[in-house]
Amino acid sequence: DLREVYDNAVKGGFRGRCTAPLVVDKRRKEVVSNESSDLVRMLNKVKSSKEGVRDIDLYPEGLRELIDETNQWVYRDINNGVYRCGFSTTQAAYDKAEAGLFDALKRADGILAQSRFLCGDKFTEADLRLFPTIFRFDSVYHILFRCSRSRISDYPHLFAWLGDVYALPGVAKTCDLEATTESYYTQLFPVNPGGIVAARPSDAALG
Repeated sequence: DLREVYDNAVKGGFRGRCTAPLVVDKRRKEVVSNESSDLVRMLNKVKSSKEGVRDIDLYPEGLRELIDETNQWVYRDINNGVYRCGFSTTQAAYDKAEAGLFDALKRADGILAQSRFLCGDKFTEADLRLFPTIFRFDSVYHILFRCSRSRISDYPHLFAWLGDVYALPGVAKTCDLEATTESYYTQLFPVNPGGIVAARPSDAALG
């Protein structure tokens, strides 16, 4: 239980919203961080001790400025943009978030028409941070969060990138679209009070 983990790691119990991902120092029983962008940077510095596992630098020095710039608009308009659409309480707020989201998806599709990944020919932190939102988009955000103008499958280069990333070694086994979809539809009561889970694309559609 995530709440129990937070309570055990925070003296006096945790007050607030429990979010994942979360890294806890088991020895000290303290929260290290629950900010995904910080965790990506931390884990990127960890070297694998397993034989045959190749270390990958997701934040190479020569691409850092471009990665930081890409992360900024991807987070603002796509990662956070879907939530701003889903939880908007006024039409004006929704319209602004929705326009920014689909402008950014078009921008990403244009970039991926020219290169395999967002920052060139190498998979970087920018791709890693974009992937979860794009992976969930057609099943969750397109329907539940009213991001309904287009689907990811309507963006040929972005959709091809999704399949490419999904096919990278080890990625598919970390993805459970059925569990993700069920979690969103059954736990976000203000957005979906009936808890009805919509039909979703099959995993095979990702390649």
